[in-house]
Amino acid sequence: MQIYKPFISLLFVTFLLTGCEERSTVYTSFCDHGKAFSLSCLRYPMVDSQDKTVLEKALGLKEDPACPYSLKLTKYKISQCNNPVVKSTGSDFEGYVRLEIIKGFTCYYKVQSDYKLDRDRAFKRVLKQAKIDLIEKK
Repeated sequence: MQIYKPFISLLFVTFLLTGCEERSTVYTSFCDHGKAFSLSCLRYPMVDSQDKTVLEKALGLKEDPACPYSLKLTKYKISQCNNPVVKSTGSDFEGYVRLEIIKGFTCYYKVQSDYKLDRDRAFKRVLKQAKIDLIEKK
């Protein structure tokens, strides 16, 4: 019986830790009815310098002020919402990270991931999916 105690303890800890892992889906779409488009340049207006550096590295596109395509990054936390219905019912997630590529007011690509505890991990999931959709599928 003494031999089984460490095994059972290890099994129990493993079960607890896997239950705490954040598993969030990444939602992605090309806004123009699923049609992919070629992206050779990008602007990063209203993106802070740290996120801009990470985005440029992940997508492999340095900022081009003359580019018609711009990237919109949204990191939203529900606690910033003042809607009493949302606050009273709670939520399965704490916020979301969304990346959109637009030309003027027209959406070309959108990717989003919700998060419960780790916004940075959601940002990494969004970047990974954007890189697959925009760079690797060319």
